[in-house]
Amino acid sequence: MVAAIVALRVGVGLHFYLEGTAKLRDKKPFTGGFFANAKGPLAPLYRNMVWDIDGKFRLDGQATLAYWKTYGKQVARHFHFDEKQAKAADKVVEDFTKRFKWYFGSKREEISEYLDQLERRDANRNDLARKGLTSMQAHDARIDADRNQLRGPLLADIDKIWKDLENDLNAIATEQQLVRHGRMPIGKLGRQPLDSEFMDWFMPYFDTVVGFLLIVGLFTRPVAVVAGLFLASVCASQWPGSSGAAPIYYQFVEMLALFVLAAMGAGQFLGLDYVVGGIWRQYRRTRPAAAKTVPVPSGSVKQGAKA
Repeated sequence: MVAAIVALRVGVGLHFYLEGTAKLRDKKPFTGGFFANAKGPLAPLYRNMVWDIDGKFRLDGQATLAYWKTYGKQVARHFHFDEKQAKAADKVVEDFTKRFKWYFGSKREEISEYLDQLERRDANRNDLARKGLTSMQAHDARIDADRNQLRGPLLADIDKIWKDLENDLNAIATEQQLVRHGRMPIGKLGRQPLDSEFMDWFMPYFDTVVGFLLIVGLFTRPVAVVAGLFLASVCASQWPGSSGAAPIYYQFVEMLALFVLAAMGAGQFLGLDYVVGGIWRQYRRTRPAAAKTVPVPSGSVKQGAKA
């Protein structure tokens, strides 16, 4: 039985650890698609976690140009540009502002059509009569596909302009400035505290740490509970019985395994929890004994004798 418990703990831990280290090596965005494809009653909550899912921030020309102007100043301060470099940075921002305005002008019809489709989509989602009709759901799916065909090229072009601006501004810095201060990333408009961009950064470390702690059997109970709740959130994103929901069998089974490991305190079996628990129990046993043998101050004894 002990061997089975240890094998389960180490096996689940290896899965988390390998997932985490693979994501750390290949840092590609992955949570945005996961959140965007959520199904069921909690789908709106997950979709709201996707950074700029509809591209409204990137299609806001006024906010974009204001952000770029601020970013240009930040780059100059970050690298401690001299006067010549600062003027070059201002010129880069000015050139990209013209490029952005030209692009918006050339794509005015596509952008207007796309934004109109977003308004119709939001109105349809608030129409309770449509939600129960299968025919309307199929119709909306076709409209979504058409809208995504507009969205993809537009946002890809805009993302490239942002990236080119970042590259050109950082290229103004000398090699010595780059080594001393490091590259200045451009960031993104409309970030939220727990959006998909943050989760792309956080989850690889979460998986790696959870996996390592399960393998060595340290803090197994709280770690297994937290990991199990995480998998529960994954299952909730594909609500069973919802239209279009993906199968969640593997995640559900692993979630149950984690809760079993937590309930059994699996780190006590050939894990560091056994060592830490033993040290803690020894400390608690010696503490009362040490309190009983505390010497009485000599002054108090003399005062008692005089009395």
